[in-house]
Amino acid sequence: MHPELSRFIALDRIAGFQRDAARYRRARAASIHPPQPVRTAIQLRLSACREELERLAALSERTLKDGDWIVADVDGVPVAAVSVEHGTTVYDPFRPTSLAAVSLLELRRKQVLAAA
Repeated sequence: MHPELSRFIALDRIAGFQRDAARYRRARAASIHPPQPVRTAIQLRLSACREELERLAALSERTLKDGDWIVADVDGVPVAAVSVEHGTTVYDPFRPTSLAAVSLLELRRKQVLAAA
Protein backbone atom coordinates (compact mmCIF):
# COMPACT_ATOMS: atom_id res chain seq x y z
CA MET A 1 0.00 0.00 0.00
CA HIS A 2 1.25 3.45 -0.84
CA PRO A 3 2.49 5.47 2.20
CA GLU A 4 0.39 8.53 1.31
CA LEU A 5 -2.75 6.41 1.08
CA SER A 6 -2.01 4.91 4.52
CA ARG A 7 -1.53 8.44 5.90
CA PHE A 8 -4.89 9.65 4.51
CA ILE A 9 -6.68 6.59 5.90
CA ALA A 10 -5.11 7.18 9.32
CA LEU A 11 -6.05 10.89 9.29
CA ASP A 12 -9.62 9.99 8.31
CA ARG A 13 -9.88 7.52 11.18
CA ILE A 14 -8.49 10.10 13.64
CA ALA A 15 -11.03 12.68 12.44
CA GLY A 16 -13.81 10.11 12.90
CA PHE A 17 -12.67 9.39 16.45
CA GLN A 18 -12.60 13.12 17.22
CA ARG A 19 -16.16 13.57 15.84
CA ASP A 20 -17.40 10.64 17.92
CA ALA A 21 -15.71 12.00 21.05
CA ALA A 22 -17.22 15.47 20.52
CA ARG A 23 -20.68 13.94 19.96
CA TYR A 24 -20.32 11.88 23.15
CA ARG A 25 -19.27 14.95 25.19
CA ARG A 26 -22.26 16.95 23.89
CA ALA A 27 -24.69 14.12 24.68
CA ARG A 28 -23.25 13.64 28.14
CA ALA A 29 -23.38 17.37 28.92
CA ALA A 30 -27.01 17.50 27.75
CA SER A 31 -28.01 14.55 29.94
CA ILE A 32 -26.64 16.04 33.16
CA HIS A 33 -29.35 18.05 34.89
CA PRO A 34 -28.58 20.42 37.74
CA PRO A 35 -29.95 19.18 41.06
CA GLN A 36 -33.40 20.45 41.95
CA PRO A 37 -33.54 22.72 44.99
CA VAL A 38 -34.93 21.02 48.09
CA ARG A 39 -37.43 22.90 50.16
CA THR A 40 -36.16 22.79 53.71
CA ALA A 41 -38.96 24.64 55.44
CA ILE A 42 -40.82 22.59 58.02
CA GLN A 43 -44.07 23.95 59.36
CA LEU A 44 -45.02 22.98 62.90
CA ARG A 45 -48.68 23.10 63.86
CA LEU A 46 -51.26 21.52 66.10
CA SER A 47 -53.15 18.82 64.28
CA ALA A 48 -56.88 19.01 63.93
CA CYS A 49 -57.11 16.27 61.31
CA ARG A 50 -57.35 12.77 62.74
CA GLU A 51 -56.98 11.09 59.32
CA GLU A 52 -53.45 12.37 58.74
CA LEU A 53 -52.42 11.21 62.22
CA GLU A 54 -53.90 7.78 61.59
CA ARG A 55 -52.01 7.54 58.30
CA LEU A 56 -48.70 8.39 60.02
CA ALA A 57 -49.47 5.93 62.84
CA ALA A 58 -50.17 3.16 60.33
CA LEU A 59 -46.94 3.89 58.45
CA SER A 60 -44.82 3.83 61.62
CA GLU A 61 -46.79 0.87 63.04
CA ARG A 62 -47.68 2.59 66.31
CA THR A 63 -50.90 3.11 68.19
CA LEU A 64 -52.46 6.52 68.19
CA LYS A 65 -53.32 8.15 71.52
CA ASP A 66 -55.84 10.90 72.09
CA GLY A 67 -54.80 14.46 72.78
CA ASP A 68 -53.01 17.30 71.04
CA TRP A 69 -50.34 16.51 68.46
CA ILE A 70 -47.70 18.75 66.93
CA VAL A 71 -47.30 17.94 63.23
CA ALA A 72 -44.39 18.66 60.88
CA ASP A 73 -45.38 19.40 57.29
CA VAL A 74 -42.88 19.34 54.44
CA ASP A 75 -44.23 20.84 51.21
CA GLY A 76 -47.75 20.67 52.66
CA VAL A 77 -47.58 16.93 53.43
CA PRO A 78 -47.49 15.72 57.05
CA VAL A 79 -44.33 13.66 57.60
CA ALA A 80 -44.14 13.37 61.40
CA ALA A 81 -46.10 14.14 64.55
CA VAL A 82 -45.49 14.06 68.31
CA SER A 83 -48.05 13.87 71.09
CA VAL A 84 -47.82 16.84 73.43
CA GLU A 85 -49.01 14.88 76.48
CA HIS A 86 -47.35 11.49 75.96
CA GLY A 87 -44.32 12.23 73.76
CA THR A 88 -45.29 9.44 71.35
CA THR A 89 -43.96 9.99 67.83
CA VAL A 90 -45.41 8.81 64.52
CA TYR A 91 -43.72 9.44 61.19
CA ASP A 92 -43.52 8.42 57.56
CA PRO A 93 -40.49 6.09 57.32
CA PHE A 94 -40.40 6.48 53.53
CA ARG A 95 -39.51 10.18 53.71
CA PRO A 96 -35.83 11.00 54.28
CA THR A 97 -36.78 14.15 56.20
CA SER A 98 -38.90 12.32 58.77
CA LEU A 99 -36.17 11.63 61.31
CA ALA A 100 -34.97 15.22 61.23
CA ALA A 101 -38.58 16.35 61.64
CA VAL A 102 -39.03 14.03 64.65
CA SER A 103 -36.00 15.64 66.34
CA LEU A 104 -37.44 19.11 65.72
CA LEU A 105 -40.85 18.02 66.98
CA GLU A 106 -39.39 16.63 70.21
CA LEU A 107 -37.55 19.89 70.77
CA ARG A 108 -40.74 21.86 70.08
CA ARG A 109 -42.67 19.63 72.51
CA LYS A 110 -40.15 20.44 75.26
CA GLN A 111 -40.59 24.14 74.52
CA VAL A 112 -44.38 23.85 74.66
CA LEU A 113 -44.28 21.95 77.96
CA ALA A 114 -41.83 24.44 79.47
CA ALA A 115 -44.06 27.36 78.49
CA ALA A 116 -47.20 25.74 79.96
